[in-house]
Amino acid sequence: MTRSPTIHDVAAAAYVSHQTVSRVLNGATNVRPTTRARVEHAIHALGYTRDDRAAALARRPRRRSGG
Repeated sequence: MTRSPTIHDVAAAAYVSHQTVSRVLNGATNVRPTTRARVEHAIHALGYTRDDRAAALARRPRRRSGG
């Protein structure tokens, strides 16, 4: 069984950081058009799909302990 491509795989294929891939996926406007095109090409070439469950977990507020 092969694993699904990750955001880090897309970043490596597009020669950008994983933060840049995240910006493209989230529709940020501060990404150069040529960079956006490279990332989108890598996404399609690798067959990357975002894991919505993982994204929801990442957006959850963190619980803080202590006081």
